[in-house]
Amino acid sequence: MSTVRKAVGPPPPDPDRDQPEQHGSEHYWRLRQDILNGRFPKDAPLLETALSTAYGISRTPVREALGLLEHDGLLERAPRGYRIRSGTSEDVVEIYEARIALESEAAASAALRRTDLDLARLRHQHELICDPDSEHAARAANFRFHEVLWQAGHNATIAELLVKLTARLRIYDSGPPSSFGDPDVLREEHERILRALQDHAPDEARAATRAHLKRSLDQRIRVLVSGGDTDSGG
Repeated sequence: MSTVRKAVGPPPPDPDRDQPEQHGSEHYWRLRQDILNGRFPKDAPLLETALSTAYGISRTPVREALGLLEHDGLLERAPRGYRIRSGTSEDVVEIYEARIALESEAAASAALRRTDLDLARLRHQHELICDPDSEHAARAANFRFHEVLWQAGHNATIAELLVKLTARLRIYDSGPPSSFGDPDVLREEHERILRALQDHAPDEARAATRAHLKRSLDQRIRVLVSGGDTDSGG
């Protein structure tokens, strides 16, 4: 039985999106996206030969991509190559706590450094969350809202670390997405962050972001204790 499901191409480039991480070829980004999209069984070995056949490329770029993904914390060594890294409930909580610390500082930095374009992009994603075409669109816009917030802080190191942390959270999450919770609460939390950025108020931006993510962490902990999936609105 093949250990690789049918591969799909990378998503079309977004002209408004700056990648916080610049390392890696298109093969790295393609394999990374397929891992995050759940296209490989978590317990199946990822082999250079099978992947090179599935993607129609030589083994060298596959080997380089696998090494980078191990460095990112998405893969770990296995007896027959690599496998998707597994995490415990404690890992999820620790990573989320680190995200809270970094993202709250990114928000404070954004309050001081954001441009009008940064703010317009955040408002656009917020509007998509408030009036989505679908639940999937709302989730995508919510994730994008946070990415734009990191970028608005104009601190490449913090943004790169947050990209890695949230990627690891995605592979640790399992099962169908859970509810965001009360949508009115989510909207108000985002609006509070936006007001702080609009007013160039770093302390308020930091506190609003920390409170928003802390609620998300609390929701994750409740789900972990009950044995469900760990997806949440943050």
